[in-house]
Amino acid sequence: MTHIETRRWETDRVLVVPDTLSPSSIRTFSDCPQKWKLAYVDKIKEPPKWHLHLGNFVHEVLEHLYKLPADQRTVETVRTVAKERWEANGWETKVGGLAEMKGPISQFKHEAFDAITNLWAIENPTETTIDDMERRVKVAVDGVAMSGIIDRLQIESGTAVISDYKTGKIPDPKFPENSEANKFFQLLAYALMLESLDGTETSRVELLYLNHKARHPLDVTPARLAVARGKIVETREAIDSSAAVEDFHCNVTKLCDWCHYKGTGDCPAFAR
Repeated sequence: MTHIETRRWETDRVLVVPDTLSPSSIRTFSDCPQKWKLAYVDKIKEPPKWHLHLGNFVHEVLEHLYKLPADQRTVETVRTVAKERWEANGWETKVGGLAEMKGPISQFKHEAFDAITNLWAIENPTETTIDDMERRVKVAVDGVAMSGIIDRLQIESGTAVISDYKTGKIPDPKFPENSEANKFFQLLAYALMLESLDGTETSRVELLYLNHKARHPLDVTPARLAVARGKIVETREAIDSSAAVEDFHCNVTKLCDWCHYKGTGDCPAFAR
């Protein structure tokens, strides 16, 4: 049997876990299996947060910017695009409805526009060719069903370049969770998914840290892909094993102080 077939048979008897994983859900499980269970099995949703809305709004604006003809991708044009997307997608209501506001809505707009216009310090949008954006991919990697959305896809000399916008801080490399393998895991997983989907090879992945005006590229090698492939398969096996005995352990670290489930008391390690 495949991993998927075995899992379906097992989950008929125990916990019903998702058939499909995403790179972000795998990262969540690596951080804390109990947090993964609360989010993906118990489906206890975290409320929207300022930084997530900020990232989503910036992604939306840049997606629509790159839909314009190259000669129209200017700072003045993106100002108009940002205003249009703000109104079209109800961002005033979304941001204003946040349970925890970092500041007034004017501050949100300022932070978002700073991040958007910092793109011009990283690349010249009028000279950048994007072949696909927000591409949904669903495919099995070594028998593990995977899905995700690729921010940007470029084809250079017959191979893919996968990019992702980041509006947060650059991870501090001195912490193990910010190792190269973890930092680029999501994009390397997408490279594996593209290869499984239609044989497309990826030559480079890159993180575009907008707030820091920085591009962090990484050459894709067989060794790096093998590490990412191993993490995908091992995580699927670990999830199935945890489900079989109904035990998703809590990984208690300093990161718990920023975990929604600690504050709500849903996490068994901090149950009230």
